[in-house]
Amino acid sequence: MLLRICEIFMIQIYYAYTDILKGSDLDNLIAQLSLNDKLKLAGLKRNEDKLLLLTSLILLSKVLFENGYNDYKLCDLKYSNTGRPFFPDSPFDFNISHTDNCSAVVFSENGRVGIDIERIKDVDFADFENIFSEEVWNNIHSSEVKLRKFYYYWTLLESAVKADSRGLSLISAKKLVITNDQVIIDCKKLFSYHNDFSPTISCCITSDKKHETINSQELQSILS
Repeated sequence: MLLRICEIFMIQIYYAYTDILKGSDLDNLIAQLSLNDKLKLAGLKRNEDKLLLLTSLILLSKVLFENGYNDYKLCDLKYSNTGRPFFPDSPFDFNISHTDNCSAVVFSENGRVGIDIERIKDVDFADFENIFSEEVWNNIHSSEVKLRKFYYYWTLLESAVKADSRGLSLISAKKLVITNDQVIIDCKKLFSYHNDFSPTISCCITSDKKHETINSQELQSILS
């Protein structure tokens, strides 16, 4: 069972693999979703993507339950113009990410948060040469583990943009500065935390508030 640890400056991460849906009544799960999510689910062609969406929403449901927000239901979930999920007028913030067969939700009652998880696999650095500054690329190429260092910065960037909520296309590259563990967007500092809960998955969480503790929990059963 997922446990809530009561601490003011704390970020909680809940993650799960799509295997938890095996043997579940998916029709019952789908019935609990908002119309928007039902339409989104119906529009997905790959079964893997459908399972990822359902796993993400199951995690969100668990997050709400474990933190005492039972009045917030999946059927009331809304999305911003950039696709960021939210509950209107909620006293908390959360964000969702997934990669391959893994989904993750970050939750905080202290500030805005963003999360990005990525399966570490080969990429062509040339495809991303305009994304990072010369300083960041120097750090990547000088690292003994170049690929992992690349994902370190990529998840940092993605999680920061998701915490900002406007989306990468709406943020001027000249107004986005990446350092080792911080991102500055429009002169506003965001705090980033790397929490790789798997050797093969890079995970970064970013918030507009400084947090003292990061707690991660894996959901291993839909019944837990």
